Parts: sequence; structure tokens; C-alpha cells
Amino acid sequence: MKVKIRVITICLILSYSTLIDAQSIKKIDRAIYKDSLSQALTKFSKQSLIPGFAVAIVNDKEVLYTKGFGMADIKKGIPFNPESINWVASISKTFVAFSIIKLVEQGKLNLDQPINQILPYSIINPHFPNTPITVRHLVTHTSSIIDDAFVPYYIGEADICIVNDSKQYDSLPAYLQPNLTYFRMGKKISLDEHIRKYTQPQASWYTDSSFLKKEPGKYFQYSNLGAAIAARIVEIKSGLSFIDFTKKYIFQPLQMNHTGWNFEDVDAKLVSKIYAQNDEQTPSGVVEHPQYYMTNYPVSGLKTNATDLSKFLIEMIRGATGQGKLLNHTSYEMLFQTQLNCEGLNKTDSSTFNGKYNIATLWSVSSKGIVFHFGGNTGVYSFIYFNPKTKKGALAISNLRDNSFGEILTLVNKYEELF
Repeated sequence: MKVKIRVITICLILSYSTLIDAQSIKKIDRAIYKDSLSQALTKFSKQSLIPGFAVAIVNDKEVLYTKGFGMADIKKGIPFNPESINWVASISKTFVAFSIIKLVEQGKLNLDQPINQILPYSIINPHFPNTPITVRHLVTHTSSIIDDAFVPYYIGEADICIVNDSKQYDSLPAYLQPNLTYFRMGKKISLDEHIRKYTQPQASWYTDSSFLKKEPGKYFQYSNLGAAIAARIVEIKSGLSFIDFTKKYIFQPLQMNHTGWNFEDVDAKLVSKIYAQNDEQTPSGVVEHPQYYMTNYPVSGLKTNATDLSKFLIEMIRGATGQGKLLNHTSYEMLFQTQLNCEGLNKTDSSTFNGKYNIATLWSVSSKGIVFHFGGNTGVYSFIYFNPKTKKGALAISNLRDNSFGEILTLVNKYEELF
């Protein structure tokens, strides 16, 4: 009997020892990968025009890696780090998606409800006046409402305005001057006024070209305006501004303390400068670009940093794998369930990040099951993604819209799979 006990004890000790060794090896491997990724991103940073960026790799429990590279402010020599705040552009739409599903969970909204039963005015595709547009159409980019952003410009108005204008921007390169002129036309208006101007037949920005000659629900085409209407529906159905709704149900529960929709809602000392290329055709450097405000802010205007956005990403991974705390299990299933089988998708492209393969609720889902969203605008390129199978994901935020940003995604995705 004593011999059996001794044998069992020895086996347990050996098993535990093996486990400890395996964990130690994994820590060593991860440290090597971290160092290797840092070296690769540092090399990229020195070669790229992008002044600064930050990345993060996470799993469903913690941040595995986060680091900043380059400069948040070239003139003052301030480094870009995981606490640096910048726009994330269209990644903002993932917060619209969450908000819509939260209202469904609360019993205040039905995805198949026609939007004209909710809005205080009607939005009708003039080419298909008898086909109602539903909330589901808005959050799957199948509403047939599209973006004709040049209309305000042609009539001497703008849906973008400069936050703090300065004469220093008068010397921006010639190719940026039309942008600067346009931004100076703008004024800060409400989300509701923005939507009315584009969708109401007698309004100044209205045109039939803001609507596809495709029946609502039958064709996929990415739409900022459609997502903005979804955000307005959040306001109407919740009785809160979109700013207050996201603060209450996302930012505060996740302690995203350096995240907001307005510059006055975040720490000015942490806000990165934004930049543009010094030449449109053959850029050799960058110039500082003025910060600006977009009147459809819920679809493109979120200001945050890699640290805060990591908290959101971890919650999304947990939610997709049955462990989320901000929505119940059924709601998270609804958020990430692919929904489309229609024209406008690209089902032949099996790449890891094919944004037209399928759509969940404003999130793209690739053929490999990767859930993701990209963002791009003047002064920012960004990405966020996760793999529900491996329970890992990554993100990056930069302060220049430059094609070389794709290399960051390639490098981070390569190493994320090793962590």
C-alpha cells in the first residue's frame, strides 16, 4: 500500500514539474516573440512615413503585448505610446453595433422594425418607395442608403469642421488646401440635423444619388450614413444621447477612462497630433494637419488609446466565447452572427481580412472566421480584430493615413498567432 502511494506521489510530482517546465518554456517563447515583434515594428517605424502608432495583442484574459512606436508630436518630441489618444475612425461603428444590440437585449428595439416607425421623419429610397428600410438593413450595410459626401462641398457647406483653426495651417501643401477650405466651411451640428440634411427631400444636402438603385436588403454597400442613422435610433429608443449611452454601457463598465467622442472629454495632454503627407504623389515627409470634428461622429469620431481599446477588445472576445459581462450570451451571439447572402459581397476571396466576405452587426467576418473592423481617415489608420477559436486578437492605432500601415497588420497578425 505504501509503495502504491509513493508511486502515485512521484507521478504527481513529475506531472507538476512537467507542467511548470511547459509554462516556463511558454513564457520564454513569448518573451522572445515580444522582442522579435518589437524589433520588426521598430524597423518598420524607422522606414515608414507614419510618425507614430501603438499596437496591442490580447487574449480573453489579458493584454499579452502592447507598445508604442515613433512620435505622437514630432515638433515637441513626444513619443507615441499605448496611452496616446487618437482617432480610430470607422472602428467607432463597432460601438454603434454594441449599442443597437444592447437595446434589443433591453426589449426596446427589434432589428426587423422599419426605421420609419422609429424616426420622427421618413427616410425612403426614391427608387423603391414601397420597400421599408429596417434597423437590420442599417447594421448590415444593406439599407441602400449610401454616402454622397461631395454634395455639401458643392453648395458651400460642410459636414466636417476644424476644432481649433490656426494660421499655421495656411501653409499646408497645395493638394490639402481644398480640404482645408472645406473644413473651414463646416460648423458643429447635431447628429439629427446631419441625417435630416442628407435624407429629407427638401434639405440642402439631399440627392437621389444617396440611394442605390437596389432594393433595401438586397445589396451590400458600406454606408457611413446608414450607421449614423442607427446611432440616432439608439438615442431615440434609449432617451440618452449617443455619447451618454456609450459612456453608461461601455466606457464606464470597462473603465475606459481615456475614451470619448469629443476632444474636451479626453485628456488633452495625451492627444496625439495628426498628420498628412507633404506631397500627394511623391511624399518625402509629413505635415501636421488640424484636428477636426465630424457631424456624424458615432461612425468615425471615437478618440481612444491602445490601452482602453484593449479593454473593449478583451470584452468582445469574452462575449463571443460565452464569457462577456456587458451583454448576455444570446445578445453576443446576435452581435457576431453573420447575416448576409446577397449581392455586393466577395465570397471568392478567402483572405484573412476580406471585409466583403460577410457581415455581422457592423463587424466584418472573413471566411476564416476572423471578426474585424478597419478605420481610416485624415490623420488615422486603425484596425481591430479577433479570432473566436483561439480567443486572441489585436489592434493598432496610427496618426497618419498611409498605405504602409498594412505592414503593421501583417506583422502583428503573424506574431499574434505565436503568442
